[in-house]
Amino acid sequence: MTKTYYDDFTKLPLTKMAQAMSDITYGYEETQVPKEHYKKALSAGYEEIVSANVSVKLVETIYNMLNGLQKESPRLFYQALVLLDMGIKPSTMSAQQYQALALVSDDFEQNKKAHMLNAQTYETFNDVLLNGTTYHFNN
Repeated sequence: MTKTYYDDFTKLPLTKMAQAMSDITYGYEETQVPKEHYKKALSAGYEEIVSANVSVKLVETIYNMLNGLQKESPRLFYQALVLLDMGIKPSTMSAQQYQALALVSDDFEQNKKAHMLNAQTYETFNDVLLNGTTYHFNN
């Protein structure tokens, strides 16, 4: 098997590895990323990386559970979201609150809205996907 750049790269000290990554990145459409960025990322503690991975796994678990509930009963799922958002516990709901919940649920089902969250949430999410956070927070 032939020796590759990766074989030598993995043996480099941190500073040289960061510079090499910066050089590789520049090779892609002359994208400039300072070596300090890579040095900081490569110096991140293992706890930080594990914490991020655990967070992603927890979100995945909650997502799978919510997705299953939504598929099982879209109306009840929507009602539960409304109650959570309004800070109302089902066990203490008044008749007026139940009536309001039924009305907004009927409206949601009849209009077949594509999204349950407000429009600003989707605008922000898509804006960051398209332009990154720097653009979003500078405006």
